[in-house]
Amino acid sequence: EKTEMTAPEPAEFPADMIFEQDPVQILNAILPLYLNGQILRTLQESVASELAARMQSMQSASDNAGALESELSMQYNRARQAAVTQELLEIVAGATAIEG
Repeated sequence: EKTEMTAPEPAEFPADMIFEQDPVQILNAILPLYLNGQILRTLQESVASELAARMQSMQSASDNAGALESELSMQYNRARQAAVTQELLEIVAGATAIEG
């Protein structure tokens, strides 16, 4: 069975009373948290740096692929144009030989 109990009244403390912990206790409590935070920040920066390097590498690869595509397209078009020009010259030479 449950019985209701009233909460005790809070104790009155003088206004000039200061609560302090021992500095060693504070250092022992805060130092591990600080070190964990620093390690986490270092790992996050490392991951961010790696991802930035990968993004830069992929951007460079994309740029190089675009330049290569343009160069190969230009070479192909020049070769095709040279072949068409050669065929036209052969046709004209053949027509000139027949007339001549």
